[in-house]
Amino acid sequence: MCCVNPSPSASATSSRRGQIIAPDSPPSLKSYSDDSPPSPRASAVCCEVEFEARPAKRARVVPGGGGGADPDGRDRISDLPDAILLSILSFLPFRDAGRTAVLSWRWHHLFDQSLLDFNACQPFPPEGGRGGDWVIRSITDILATRPHVPIRSFRFVMYGQGFVDHLADVDLWFRVLARRGVRQLDIDMFYTSPTQLLPGSLLEFSSLEILKVFNCNFLYLSWPAPAPVLQLPVLRTLDLSNVSMSQDFLQAMVSNCPSLECTKLKNIAGLDKICVRSKSLVRLFGDFGYLNELVVEDAPNLEELVGISLPLGAAKVKIVFAPKLRVLGYLGKTVRPLVLHDTVFDGGIVQIRTLMSSVKTLAIQVPFSEKGHTIFVAQLLKCFPCLEALHIEPDSRSICRPVDVEEWDTVTSVQCIEHSINRLVFENFGGEECQWRFLMFLLGMARALKVVDFHCLESKDWASNQLELVGSTNTASASVRFMFYMFSWPVSSLYLCHCCPQRCQKEERVALI
Repeated sequence: MCCVNPSPSASATSSRRGQIIAPDSPPSLKSYSDDSPPSPRASAVCCEVEFEARPAKRARVVPGGGGGADPDGRDRISDLPDAILLSILSFLPFRDAGRTAVLSWRWHHLFDQSLLDFNACQPFPPEGGRGGDWVIRSITDILATRPHVPIRSFRFVMYGQGFVDHLADVDLWFRVLARRGVRQLDIDMFYTSPTQLLPGSLLEFSSLEILKVFNCNFLYLSWPAPAPVLQLPVLRTLDLSNVSMSQDFLQAMVSNCPSLECTKLKNIAGLDKICVRSKSLVRLFGDFGYLNELVVEDAPNLEELVGISLPLGAAKVKIVFAPKLRVLGYLGKTVRPLVLHDTVFDGGIVQIRTLMSSVKTLAIQVPFSEKGHTIFVAQLLKCFPCLEALHIEPDSRSICRPVDVEEWDTVTSVQCIEHSINRLVFENFGGEECQWRFLMFLLGMARALKVVDFHCLESKDWASNQLELVGSTNTASASVRFMFYMFSWPVSSLYLCHCCPQRCQKEERVALI
């Protein structure tokens, strides 16, 4: 039903897929099994892969064909199409994949093809004598001895000491990869200490479309001195997690990438304010818990503003120009003030000057534990007259303790509730009286309502009882469907992360600011 957001990085797995195995010493060249000898380039290409000197074991031929090799001695695996063999190679440890290059010229060419998506992952757990230095030497050798092999994406994962003493080598990789037109770069320094500094050449990929950096620091933590050269003209996706940078540096990256469409920010150290100025940005996902201010100053194509947590203290959110914004949240009492062009909402009665008619999906945290939460919600919803989907989550304190029940104002008109909301989503629904009163208030006014989703942690029998209760209530809409979902962690379609779905399917939910 949903996919969800930022979690442990993909490198946290112990998979050995695509591991780099570096040579301990240059191997001797060996002959190929094909009748035709390899070209001189072929001999040079395979020289950095380590092959054991012991002779290959001869397959035993079993009479009658039972077990062992094929009686006629044919290599059945080599009969498979290249696409299947490449898939097999992608699941082998890199050392074993490299060893296949001596089988024949065809296998040698397949190994080169497997580098199109270069997965340079440090083995975990490390094998004897094959630590970080050995892995770095291996990557350097492969890039040096295969100057004409195309590389579309490069994924580099390390842990431990990382490349703390090899920054020059990493800088060389980036320059080589940039010249080869690499389109995706994924760097994850998993559990490295100290935190690694990335060289400035990272920002000079004229062909780079996707950049993901985890658990690293950028060499340039201040701006404009020293000023790195930003040459990322076709970058579409920027994904940063657990990195350190200055506010001006991030601003330069977002503003000076003319093709940037999606930005994801999680646990960015050194920021207390984000100011968005981008003509191309469509989606902004982030962890804004420690921000004091978020300003969307000039974002004509921004459609989704999605976050991981509410600010820990009062934080200003100002949306100056975002005419296409359709998904917004989480909004709660800690978002104070909320400035929508020239409308200022500070938790109480609001003087409406500018309405956010473009917003179709809104997520709010209802402070049931605080006095005045009914006024807060009703006044906030007046700012979004064309709202279609409303996602509601109780504040954490109201889940843990009894709260004072307030009466909802059923006289004052709220345009979006009466005329446009067709879907309600309740997160962490526990059936408390404060939640029921809010639900009854919405059901009694929402004429266009079609679906109400409840995401809860209770048993199936409990949900059945709740379904009977809501089914017997009077609703303003003629037909409303009530859906209950049981999850160990509440999630919903609102938390779909569009920037990297494969990673987010394995991660926890994305909430909204």
